Amino acid sequence: MSAPLRFVIMGDSAAAGIGDSDKFGNNFGWGYYLARCIQSPLVYANVSRPGAQSQEVRDVQLKHALELKPDLAAVIVGGNDVLRNGFSPQRFHQNLREIVSQLTAQNSTVLLLELHDPNKVLKLPKTLAAILDRRITMVNALTQAVAEEFSTKLLKTRDIADIYTKDMWHVDRMHPSKKGHQHLAKNFRKILMDEIAIAPIRISPVHIKTRKESMSWMLLKGTPWFFKRSFDLLPAVLLLITKEKVLNAFSGLRPKEDNVHFANFAQTQSTEAISA
Repeated sequence: MSAPLRFVIMGDSAAAGIGDSDKFGNNFGWGYYLARCIQSPLVYANVSRPGAQSQEVRDVQLKHALELKPDLAAVIVGGNDVLRNGFSPQRFHQNLREIVSQLTAQNSTVLLLELHDPNKVLKLPKTLAAILDRRITMVNALTQAVAEEFSTKLLKTRDIADIYTKDMWHVDRMHPSKKGHQHLAKNFRKILMDEIAIAPIRISPVHIKTRKESMSWMLLKGTPWFFKRSFDLLPAVLLLITKEKVLNAFSGLRPKEDNVHFANFAQTQSTEAISA
């Protein structure tokens, strides 16, 4: 009997399945749908954590993944790096490169995911939208560079058909919905089919939330979650916007690589599932 295929997922909320959970708060996500369709004995582990940045994936999650000696390893990270204080494209690149380097040294097939364009899902203030666009462009370029250097499999999120339609996104508009996660699984399957036997991913019928259901979710879960996150993100966002306006007024002051550091604000380490 052949040894089971070992599949490990590392990363942030997109890796953890936030946006696709049941009434008990159990997260599923694209990794679950992909794993259950793999046509061979399987060991599946998801060591991701909502809110994780690339430094945490490198320092904490990677060692757990390496212990399992994965045949297939997914690294889904970058979204929290661009939102946080002291964003450094150089540090992100170093972290991602080290993660992928150690995985490929163990002969793991590595999956990477580019970031989507949040400006096509959320209505953001113009200045914040410009900051995120610039940072996400950097992160995606660095992710692609690492993918090319180590010959990993890169899913270009923005190339997925209808990725920005409303039913692809959770009511919070920050995470994929169940359908969105299933489409991610479907597209990861496409780039793995030459190496791994994977059954087709079934796309579940979509339940469109009524206005009443959306308001209920926002009041009971969305608003408390938003305020928790605001203690971490809001000060940084306000500083980012202020800094951007100053740099626009004095364009010669803009750092060439946007490596701007701000004071460290207390971060809320929340691992609570945001259920639909």
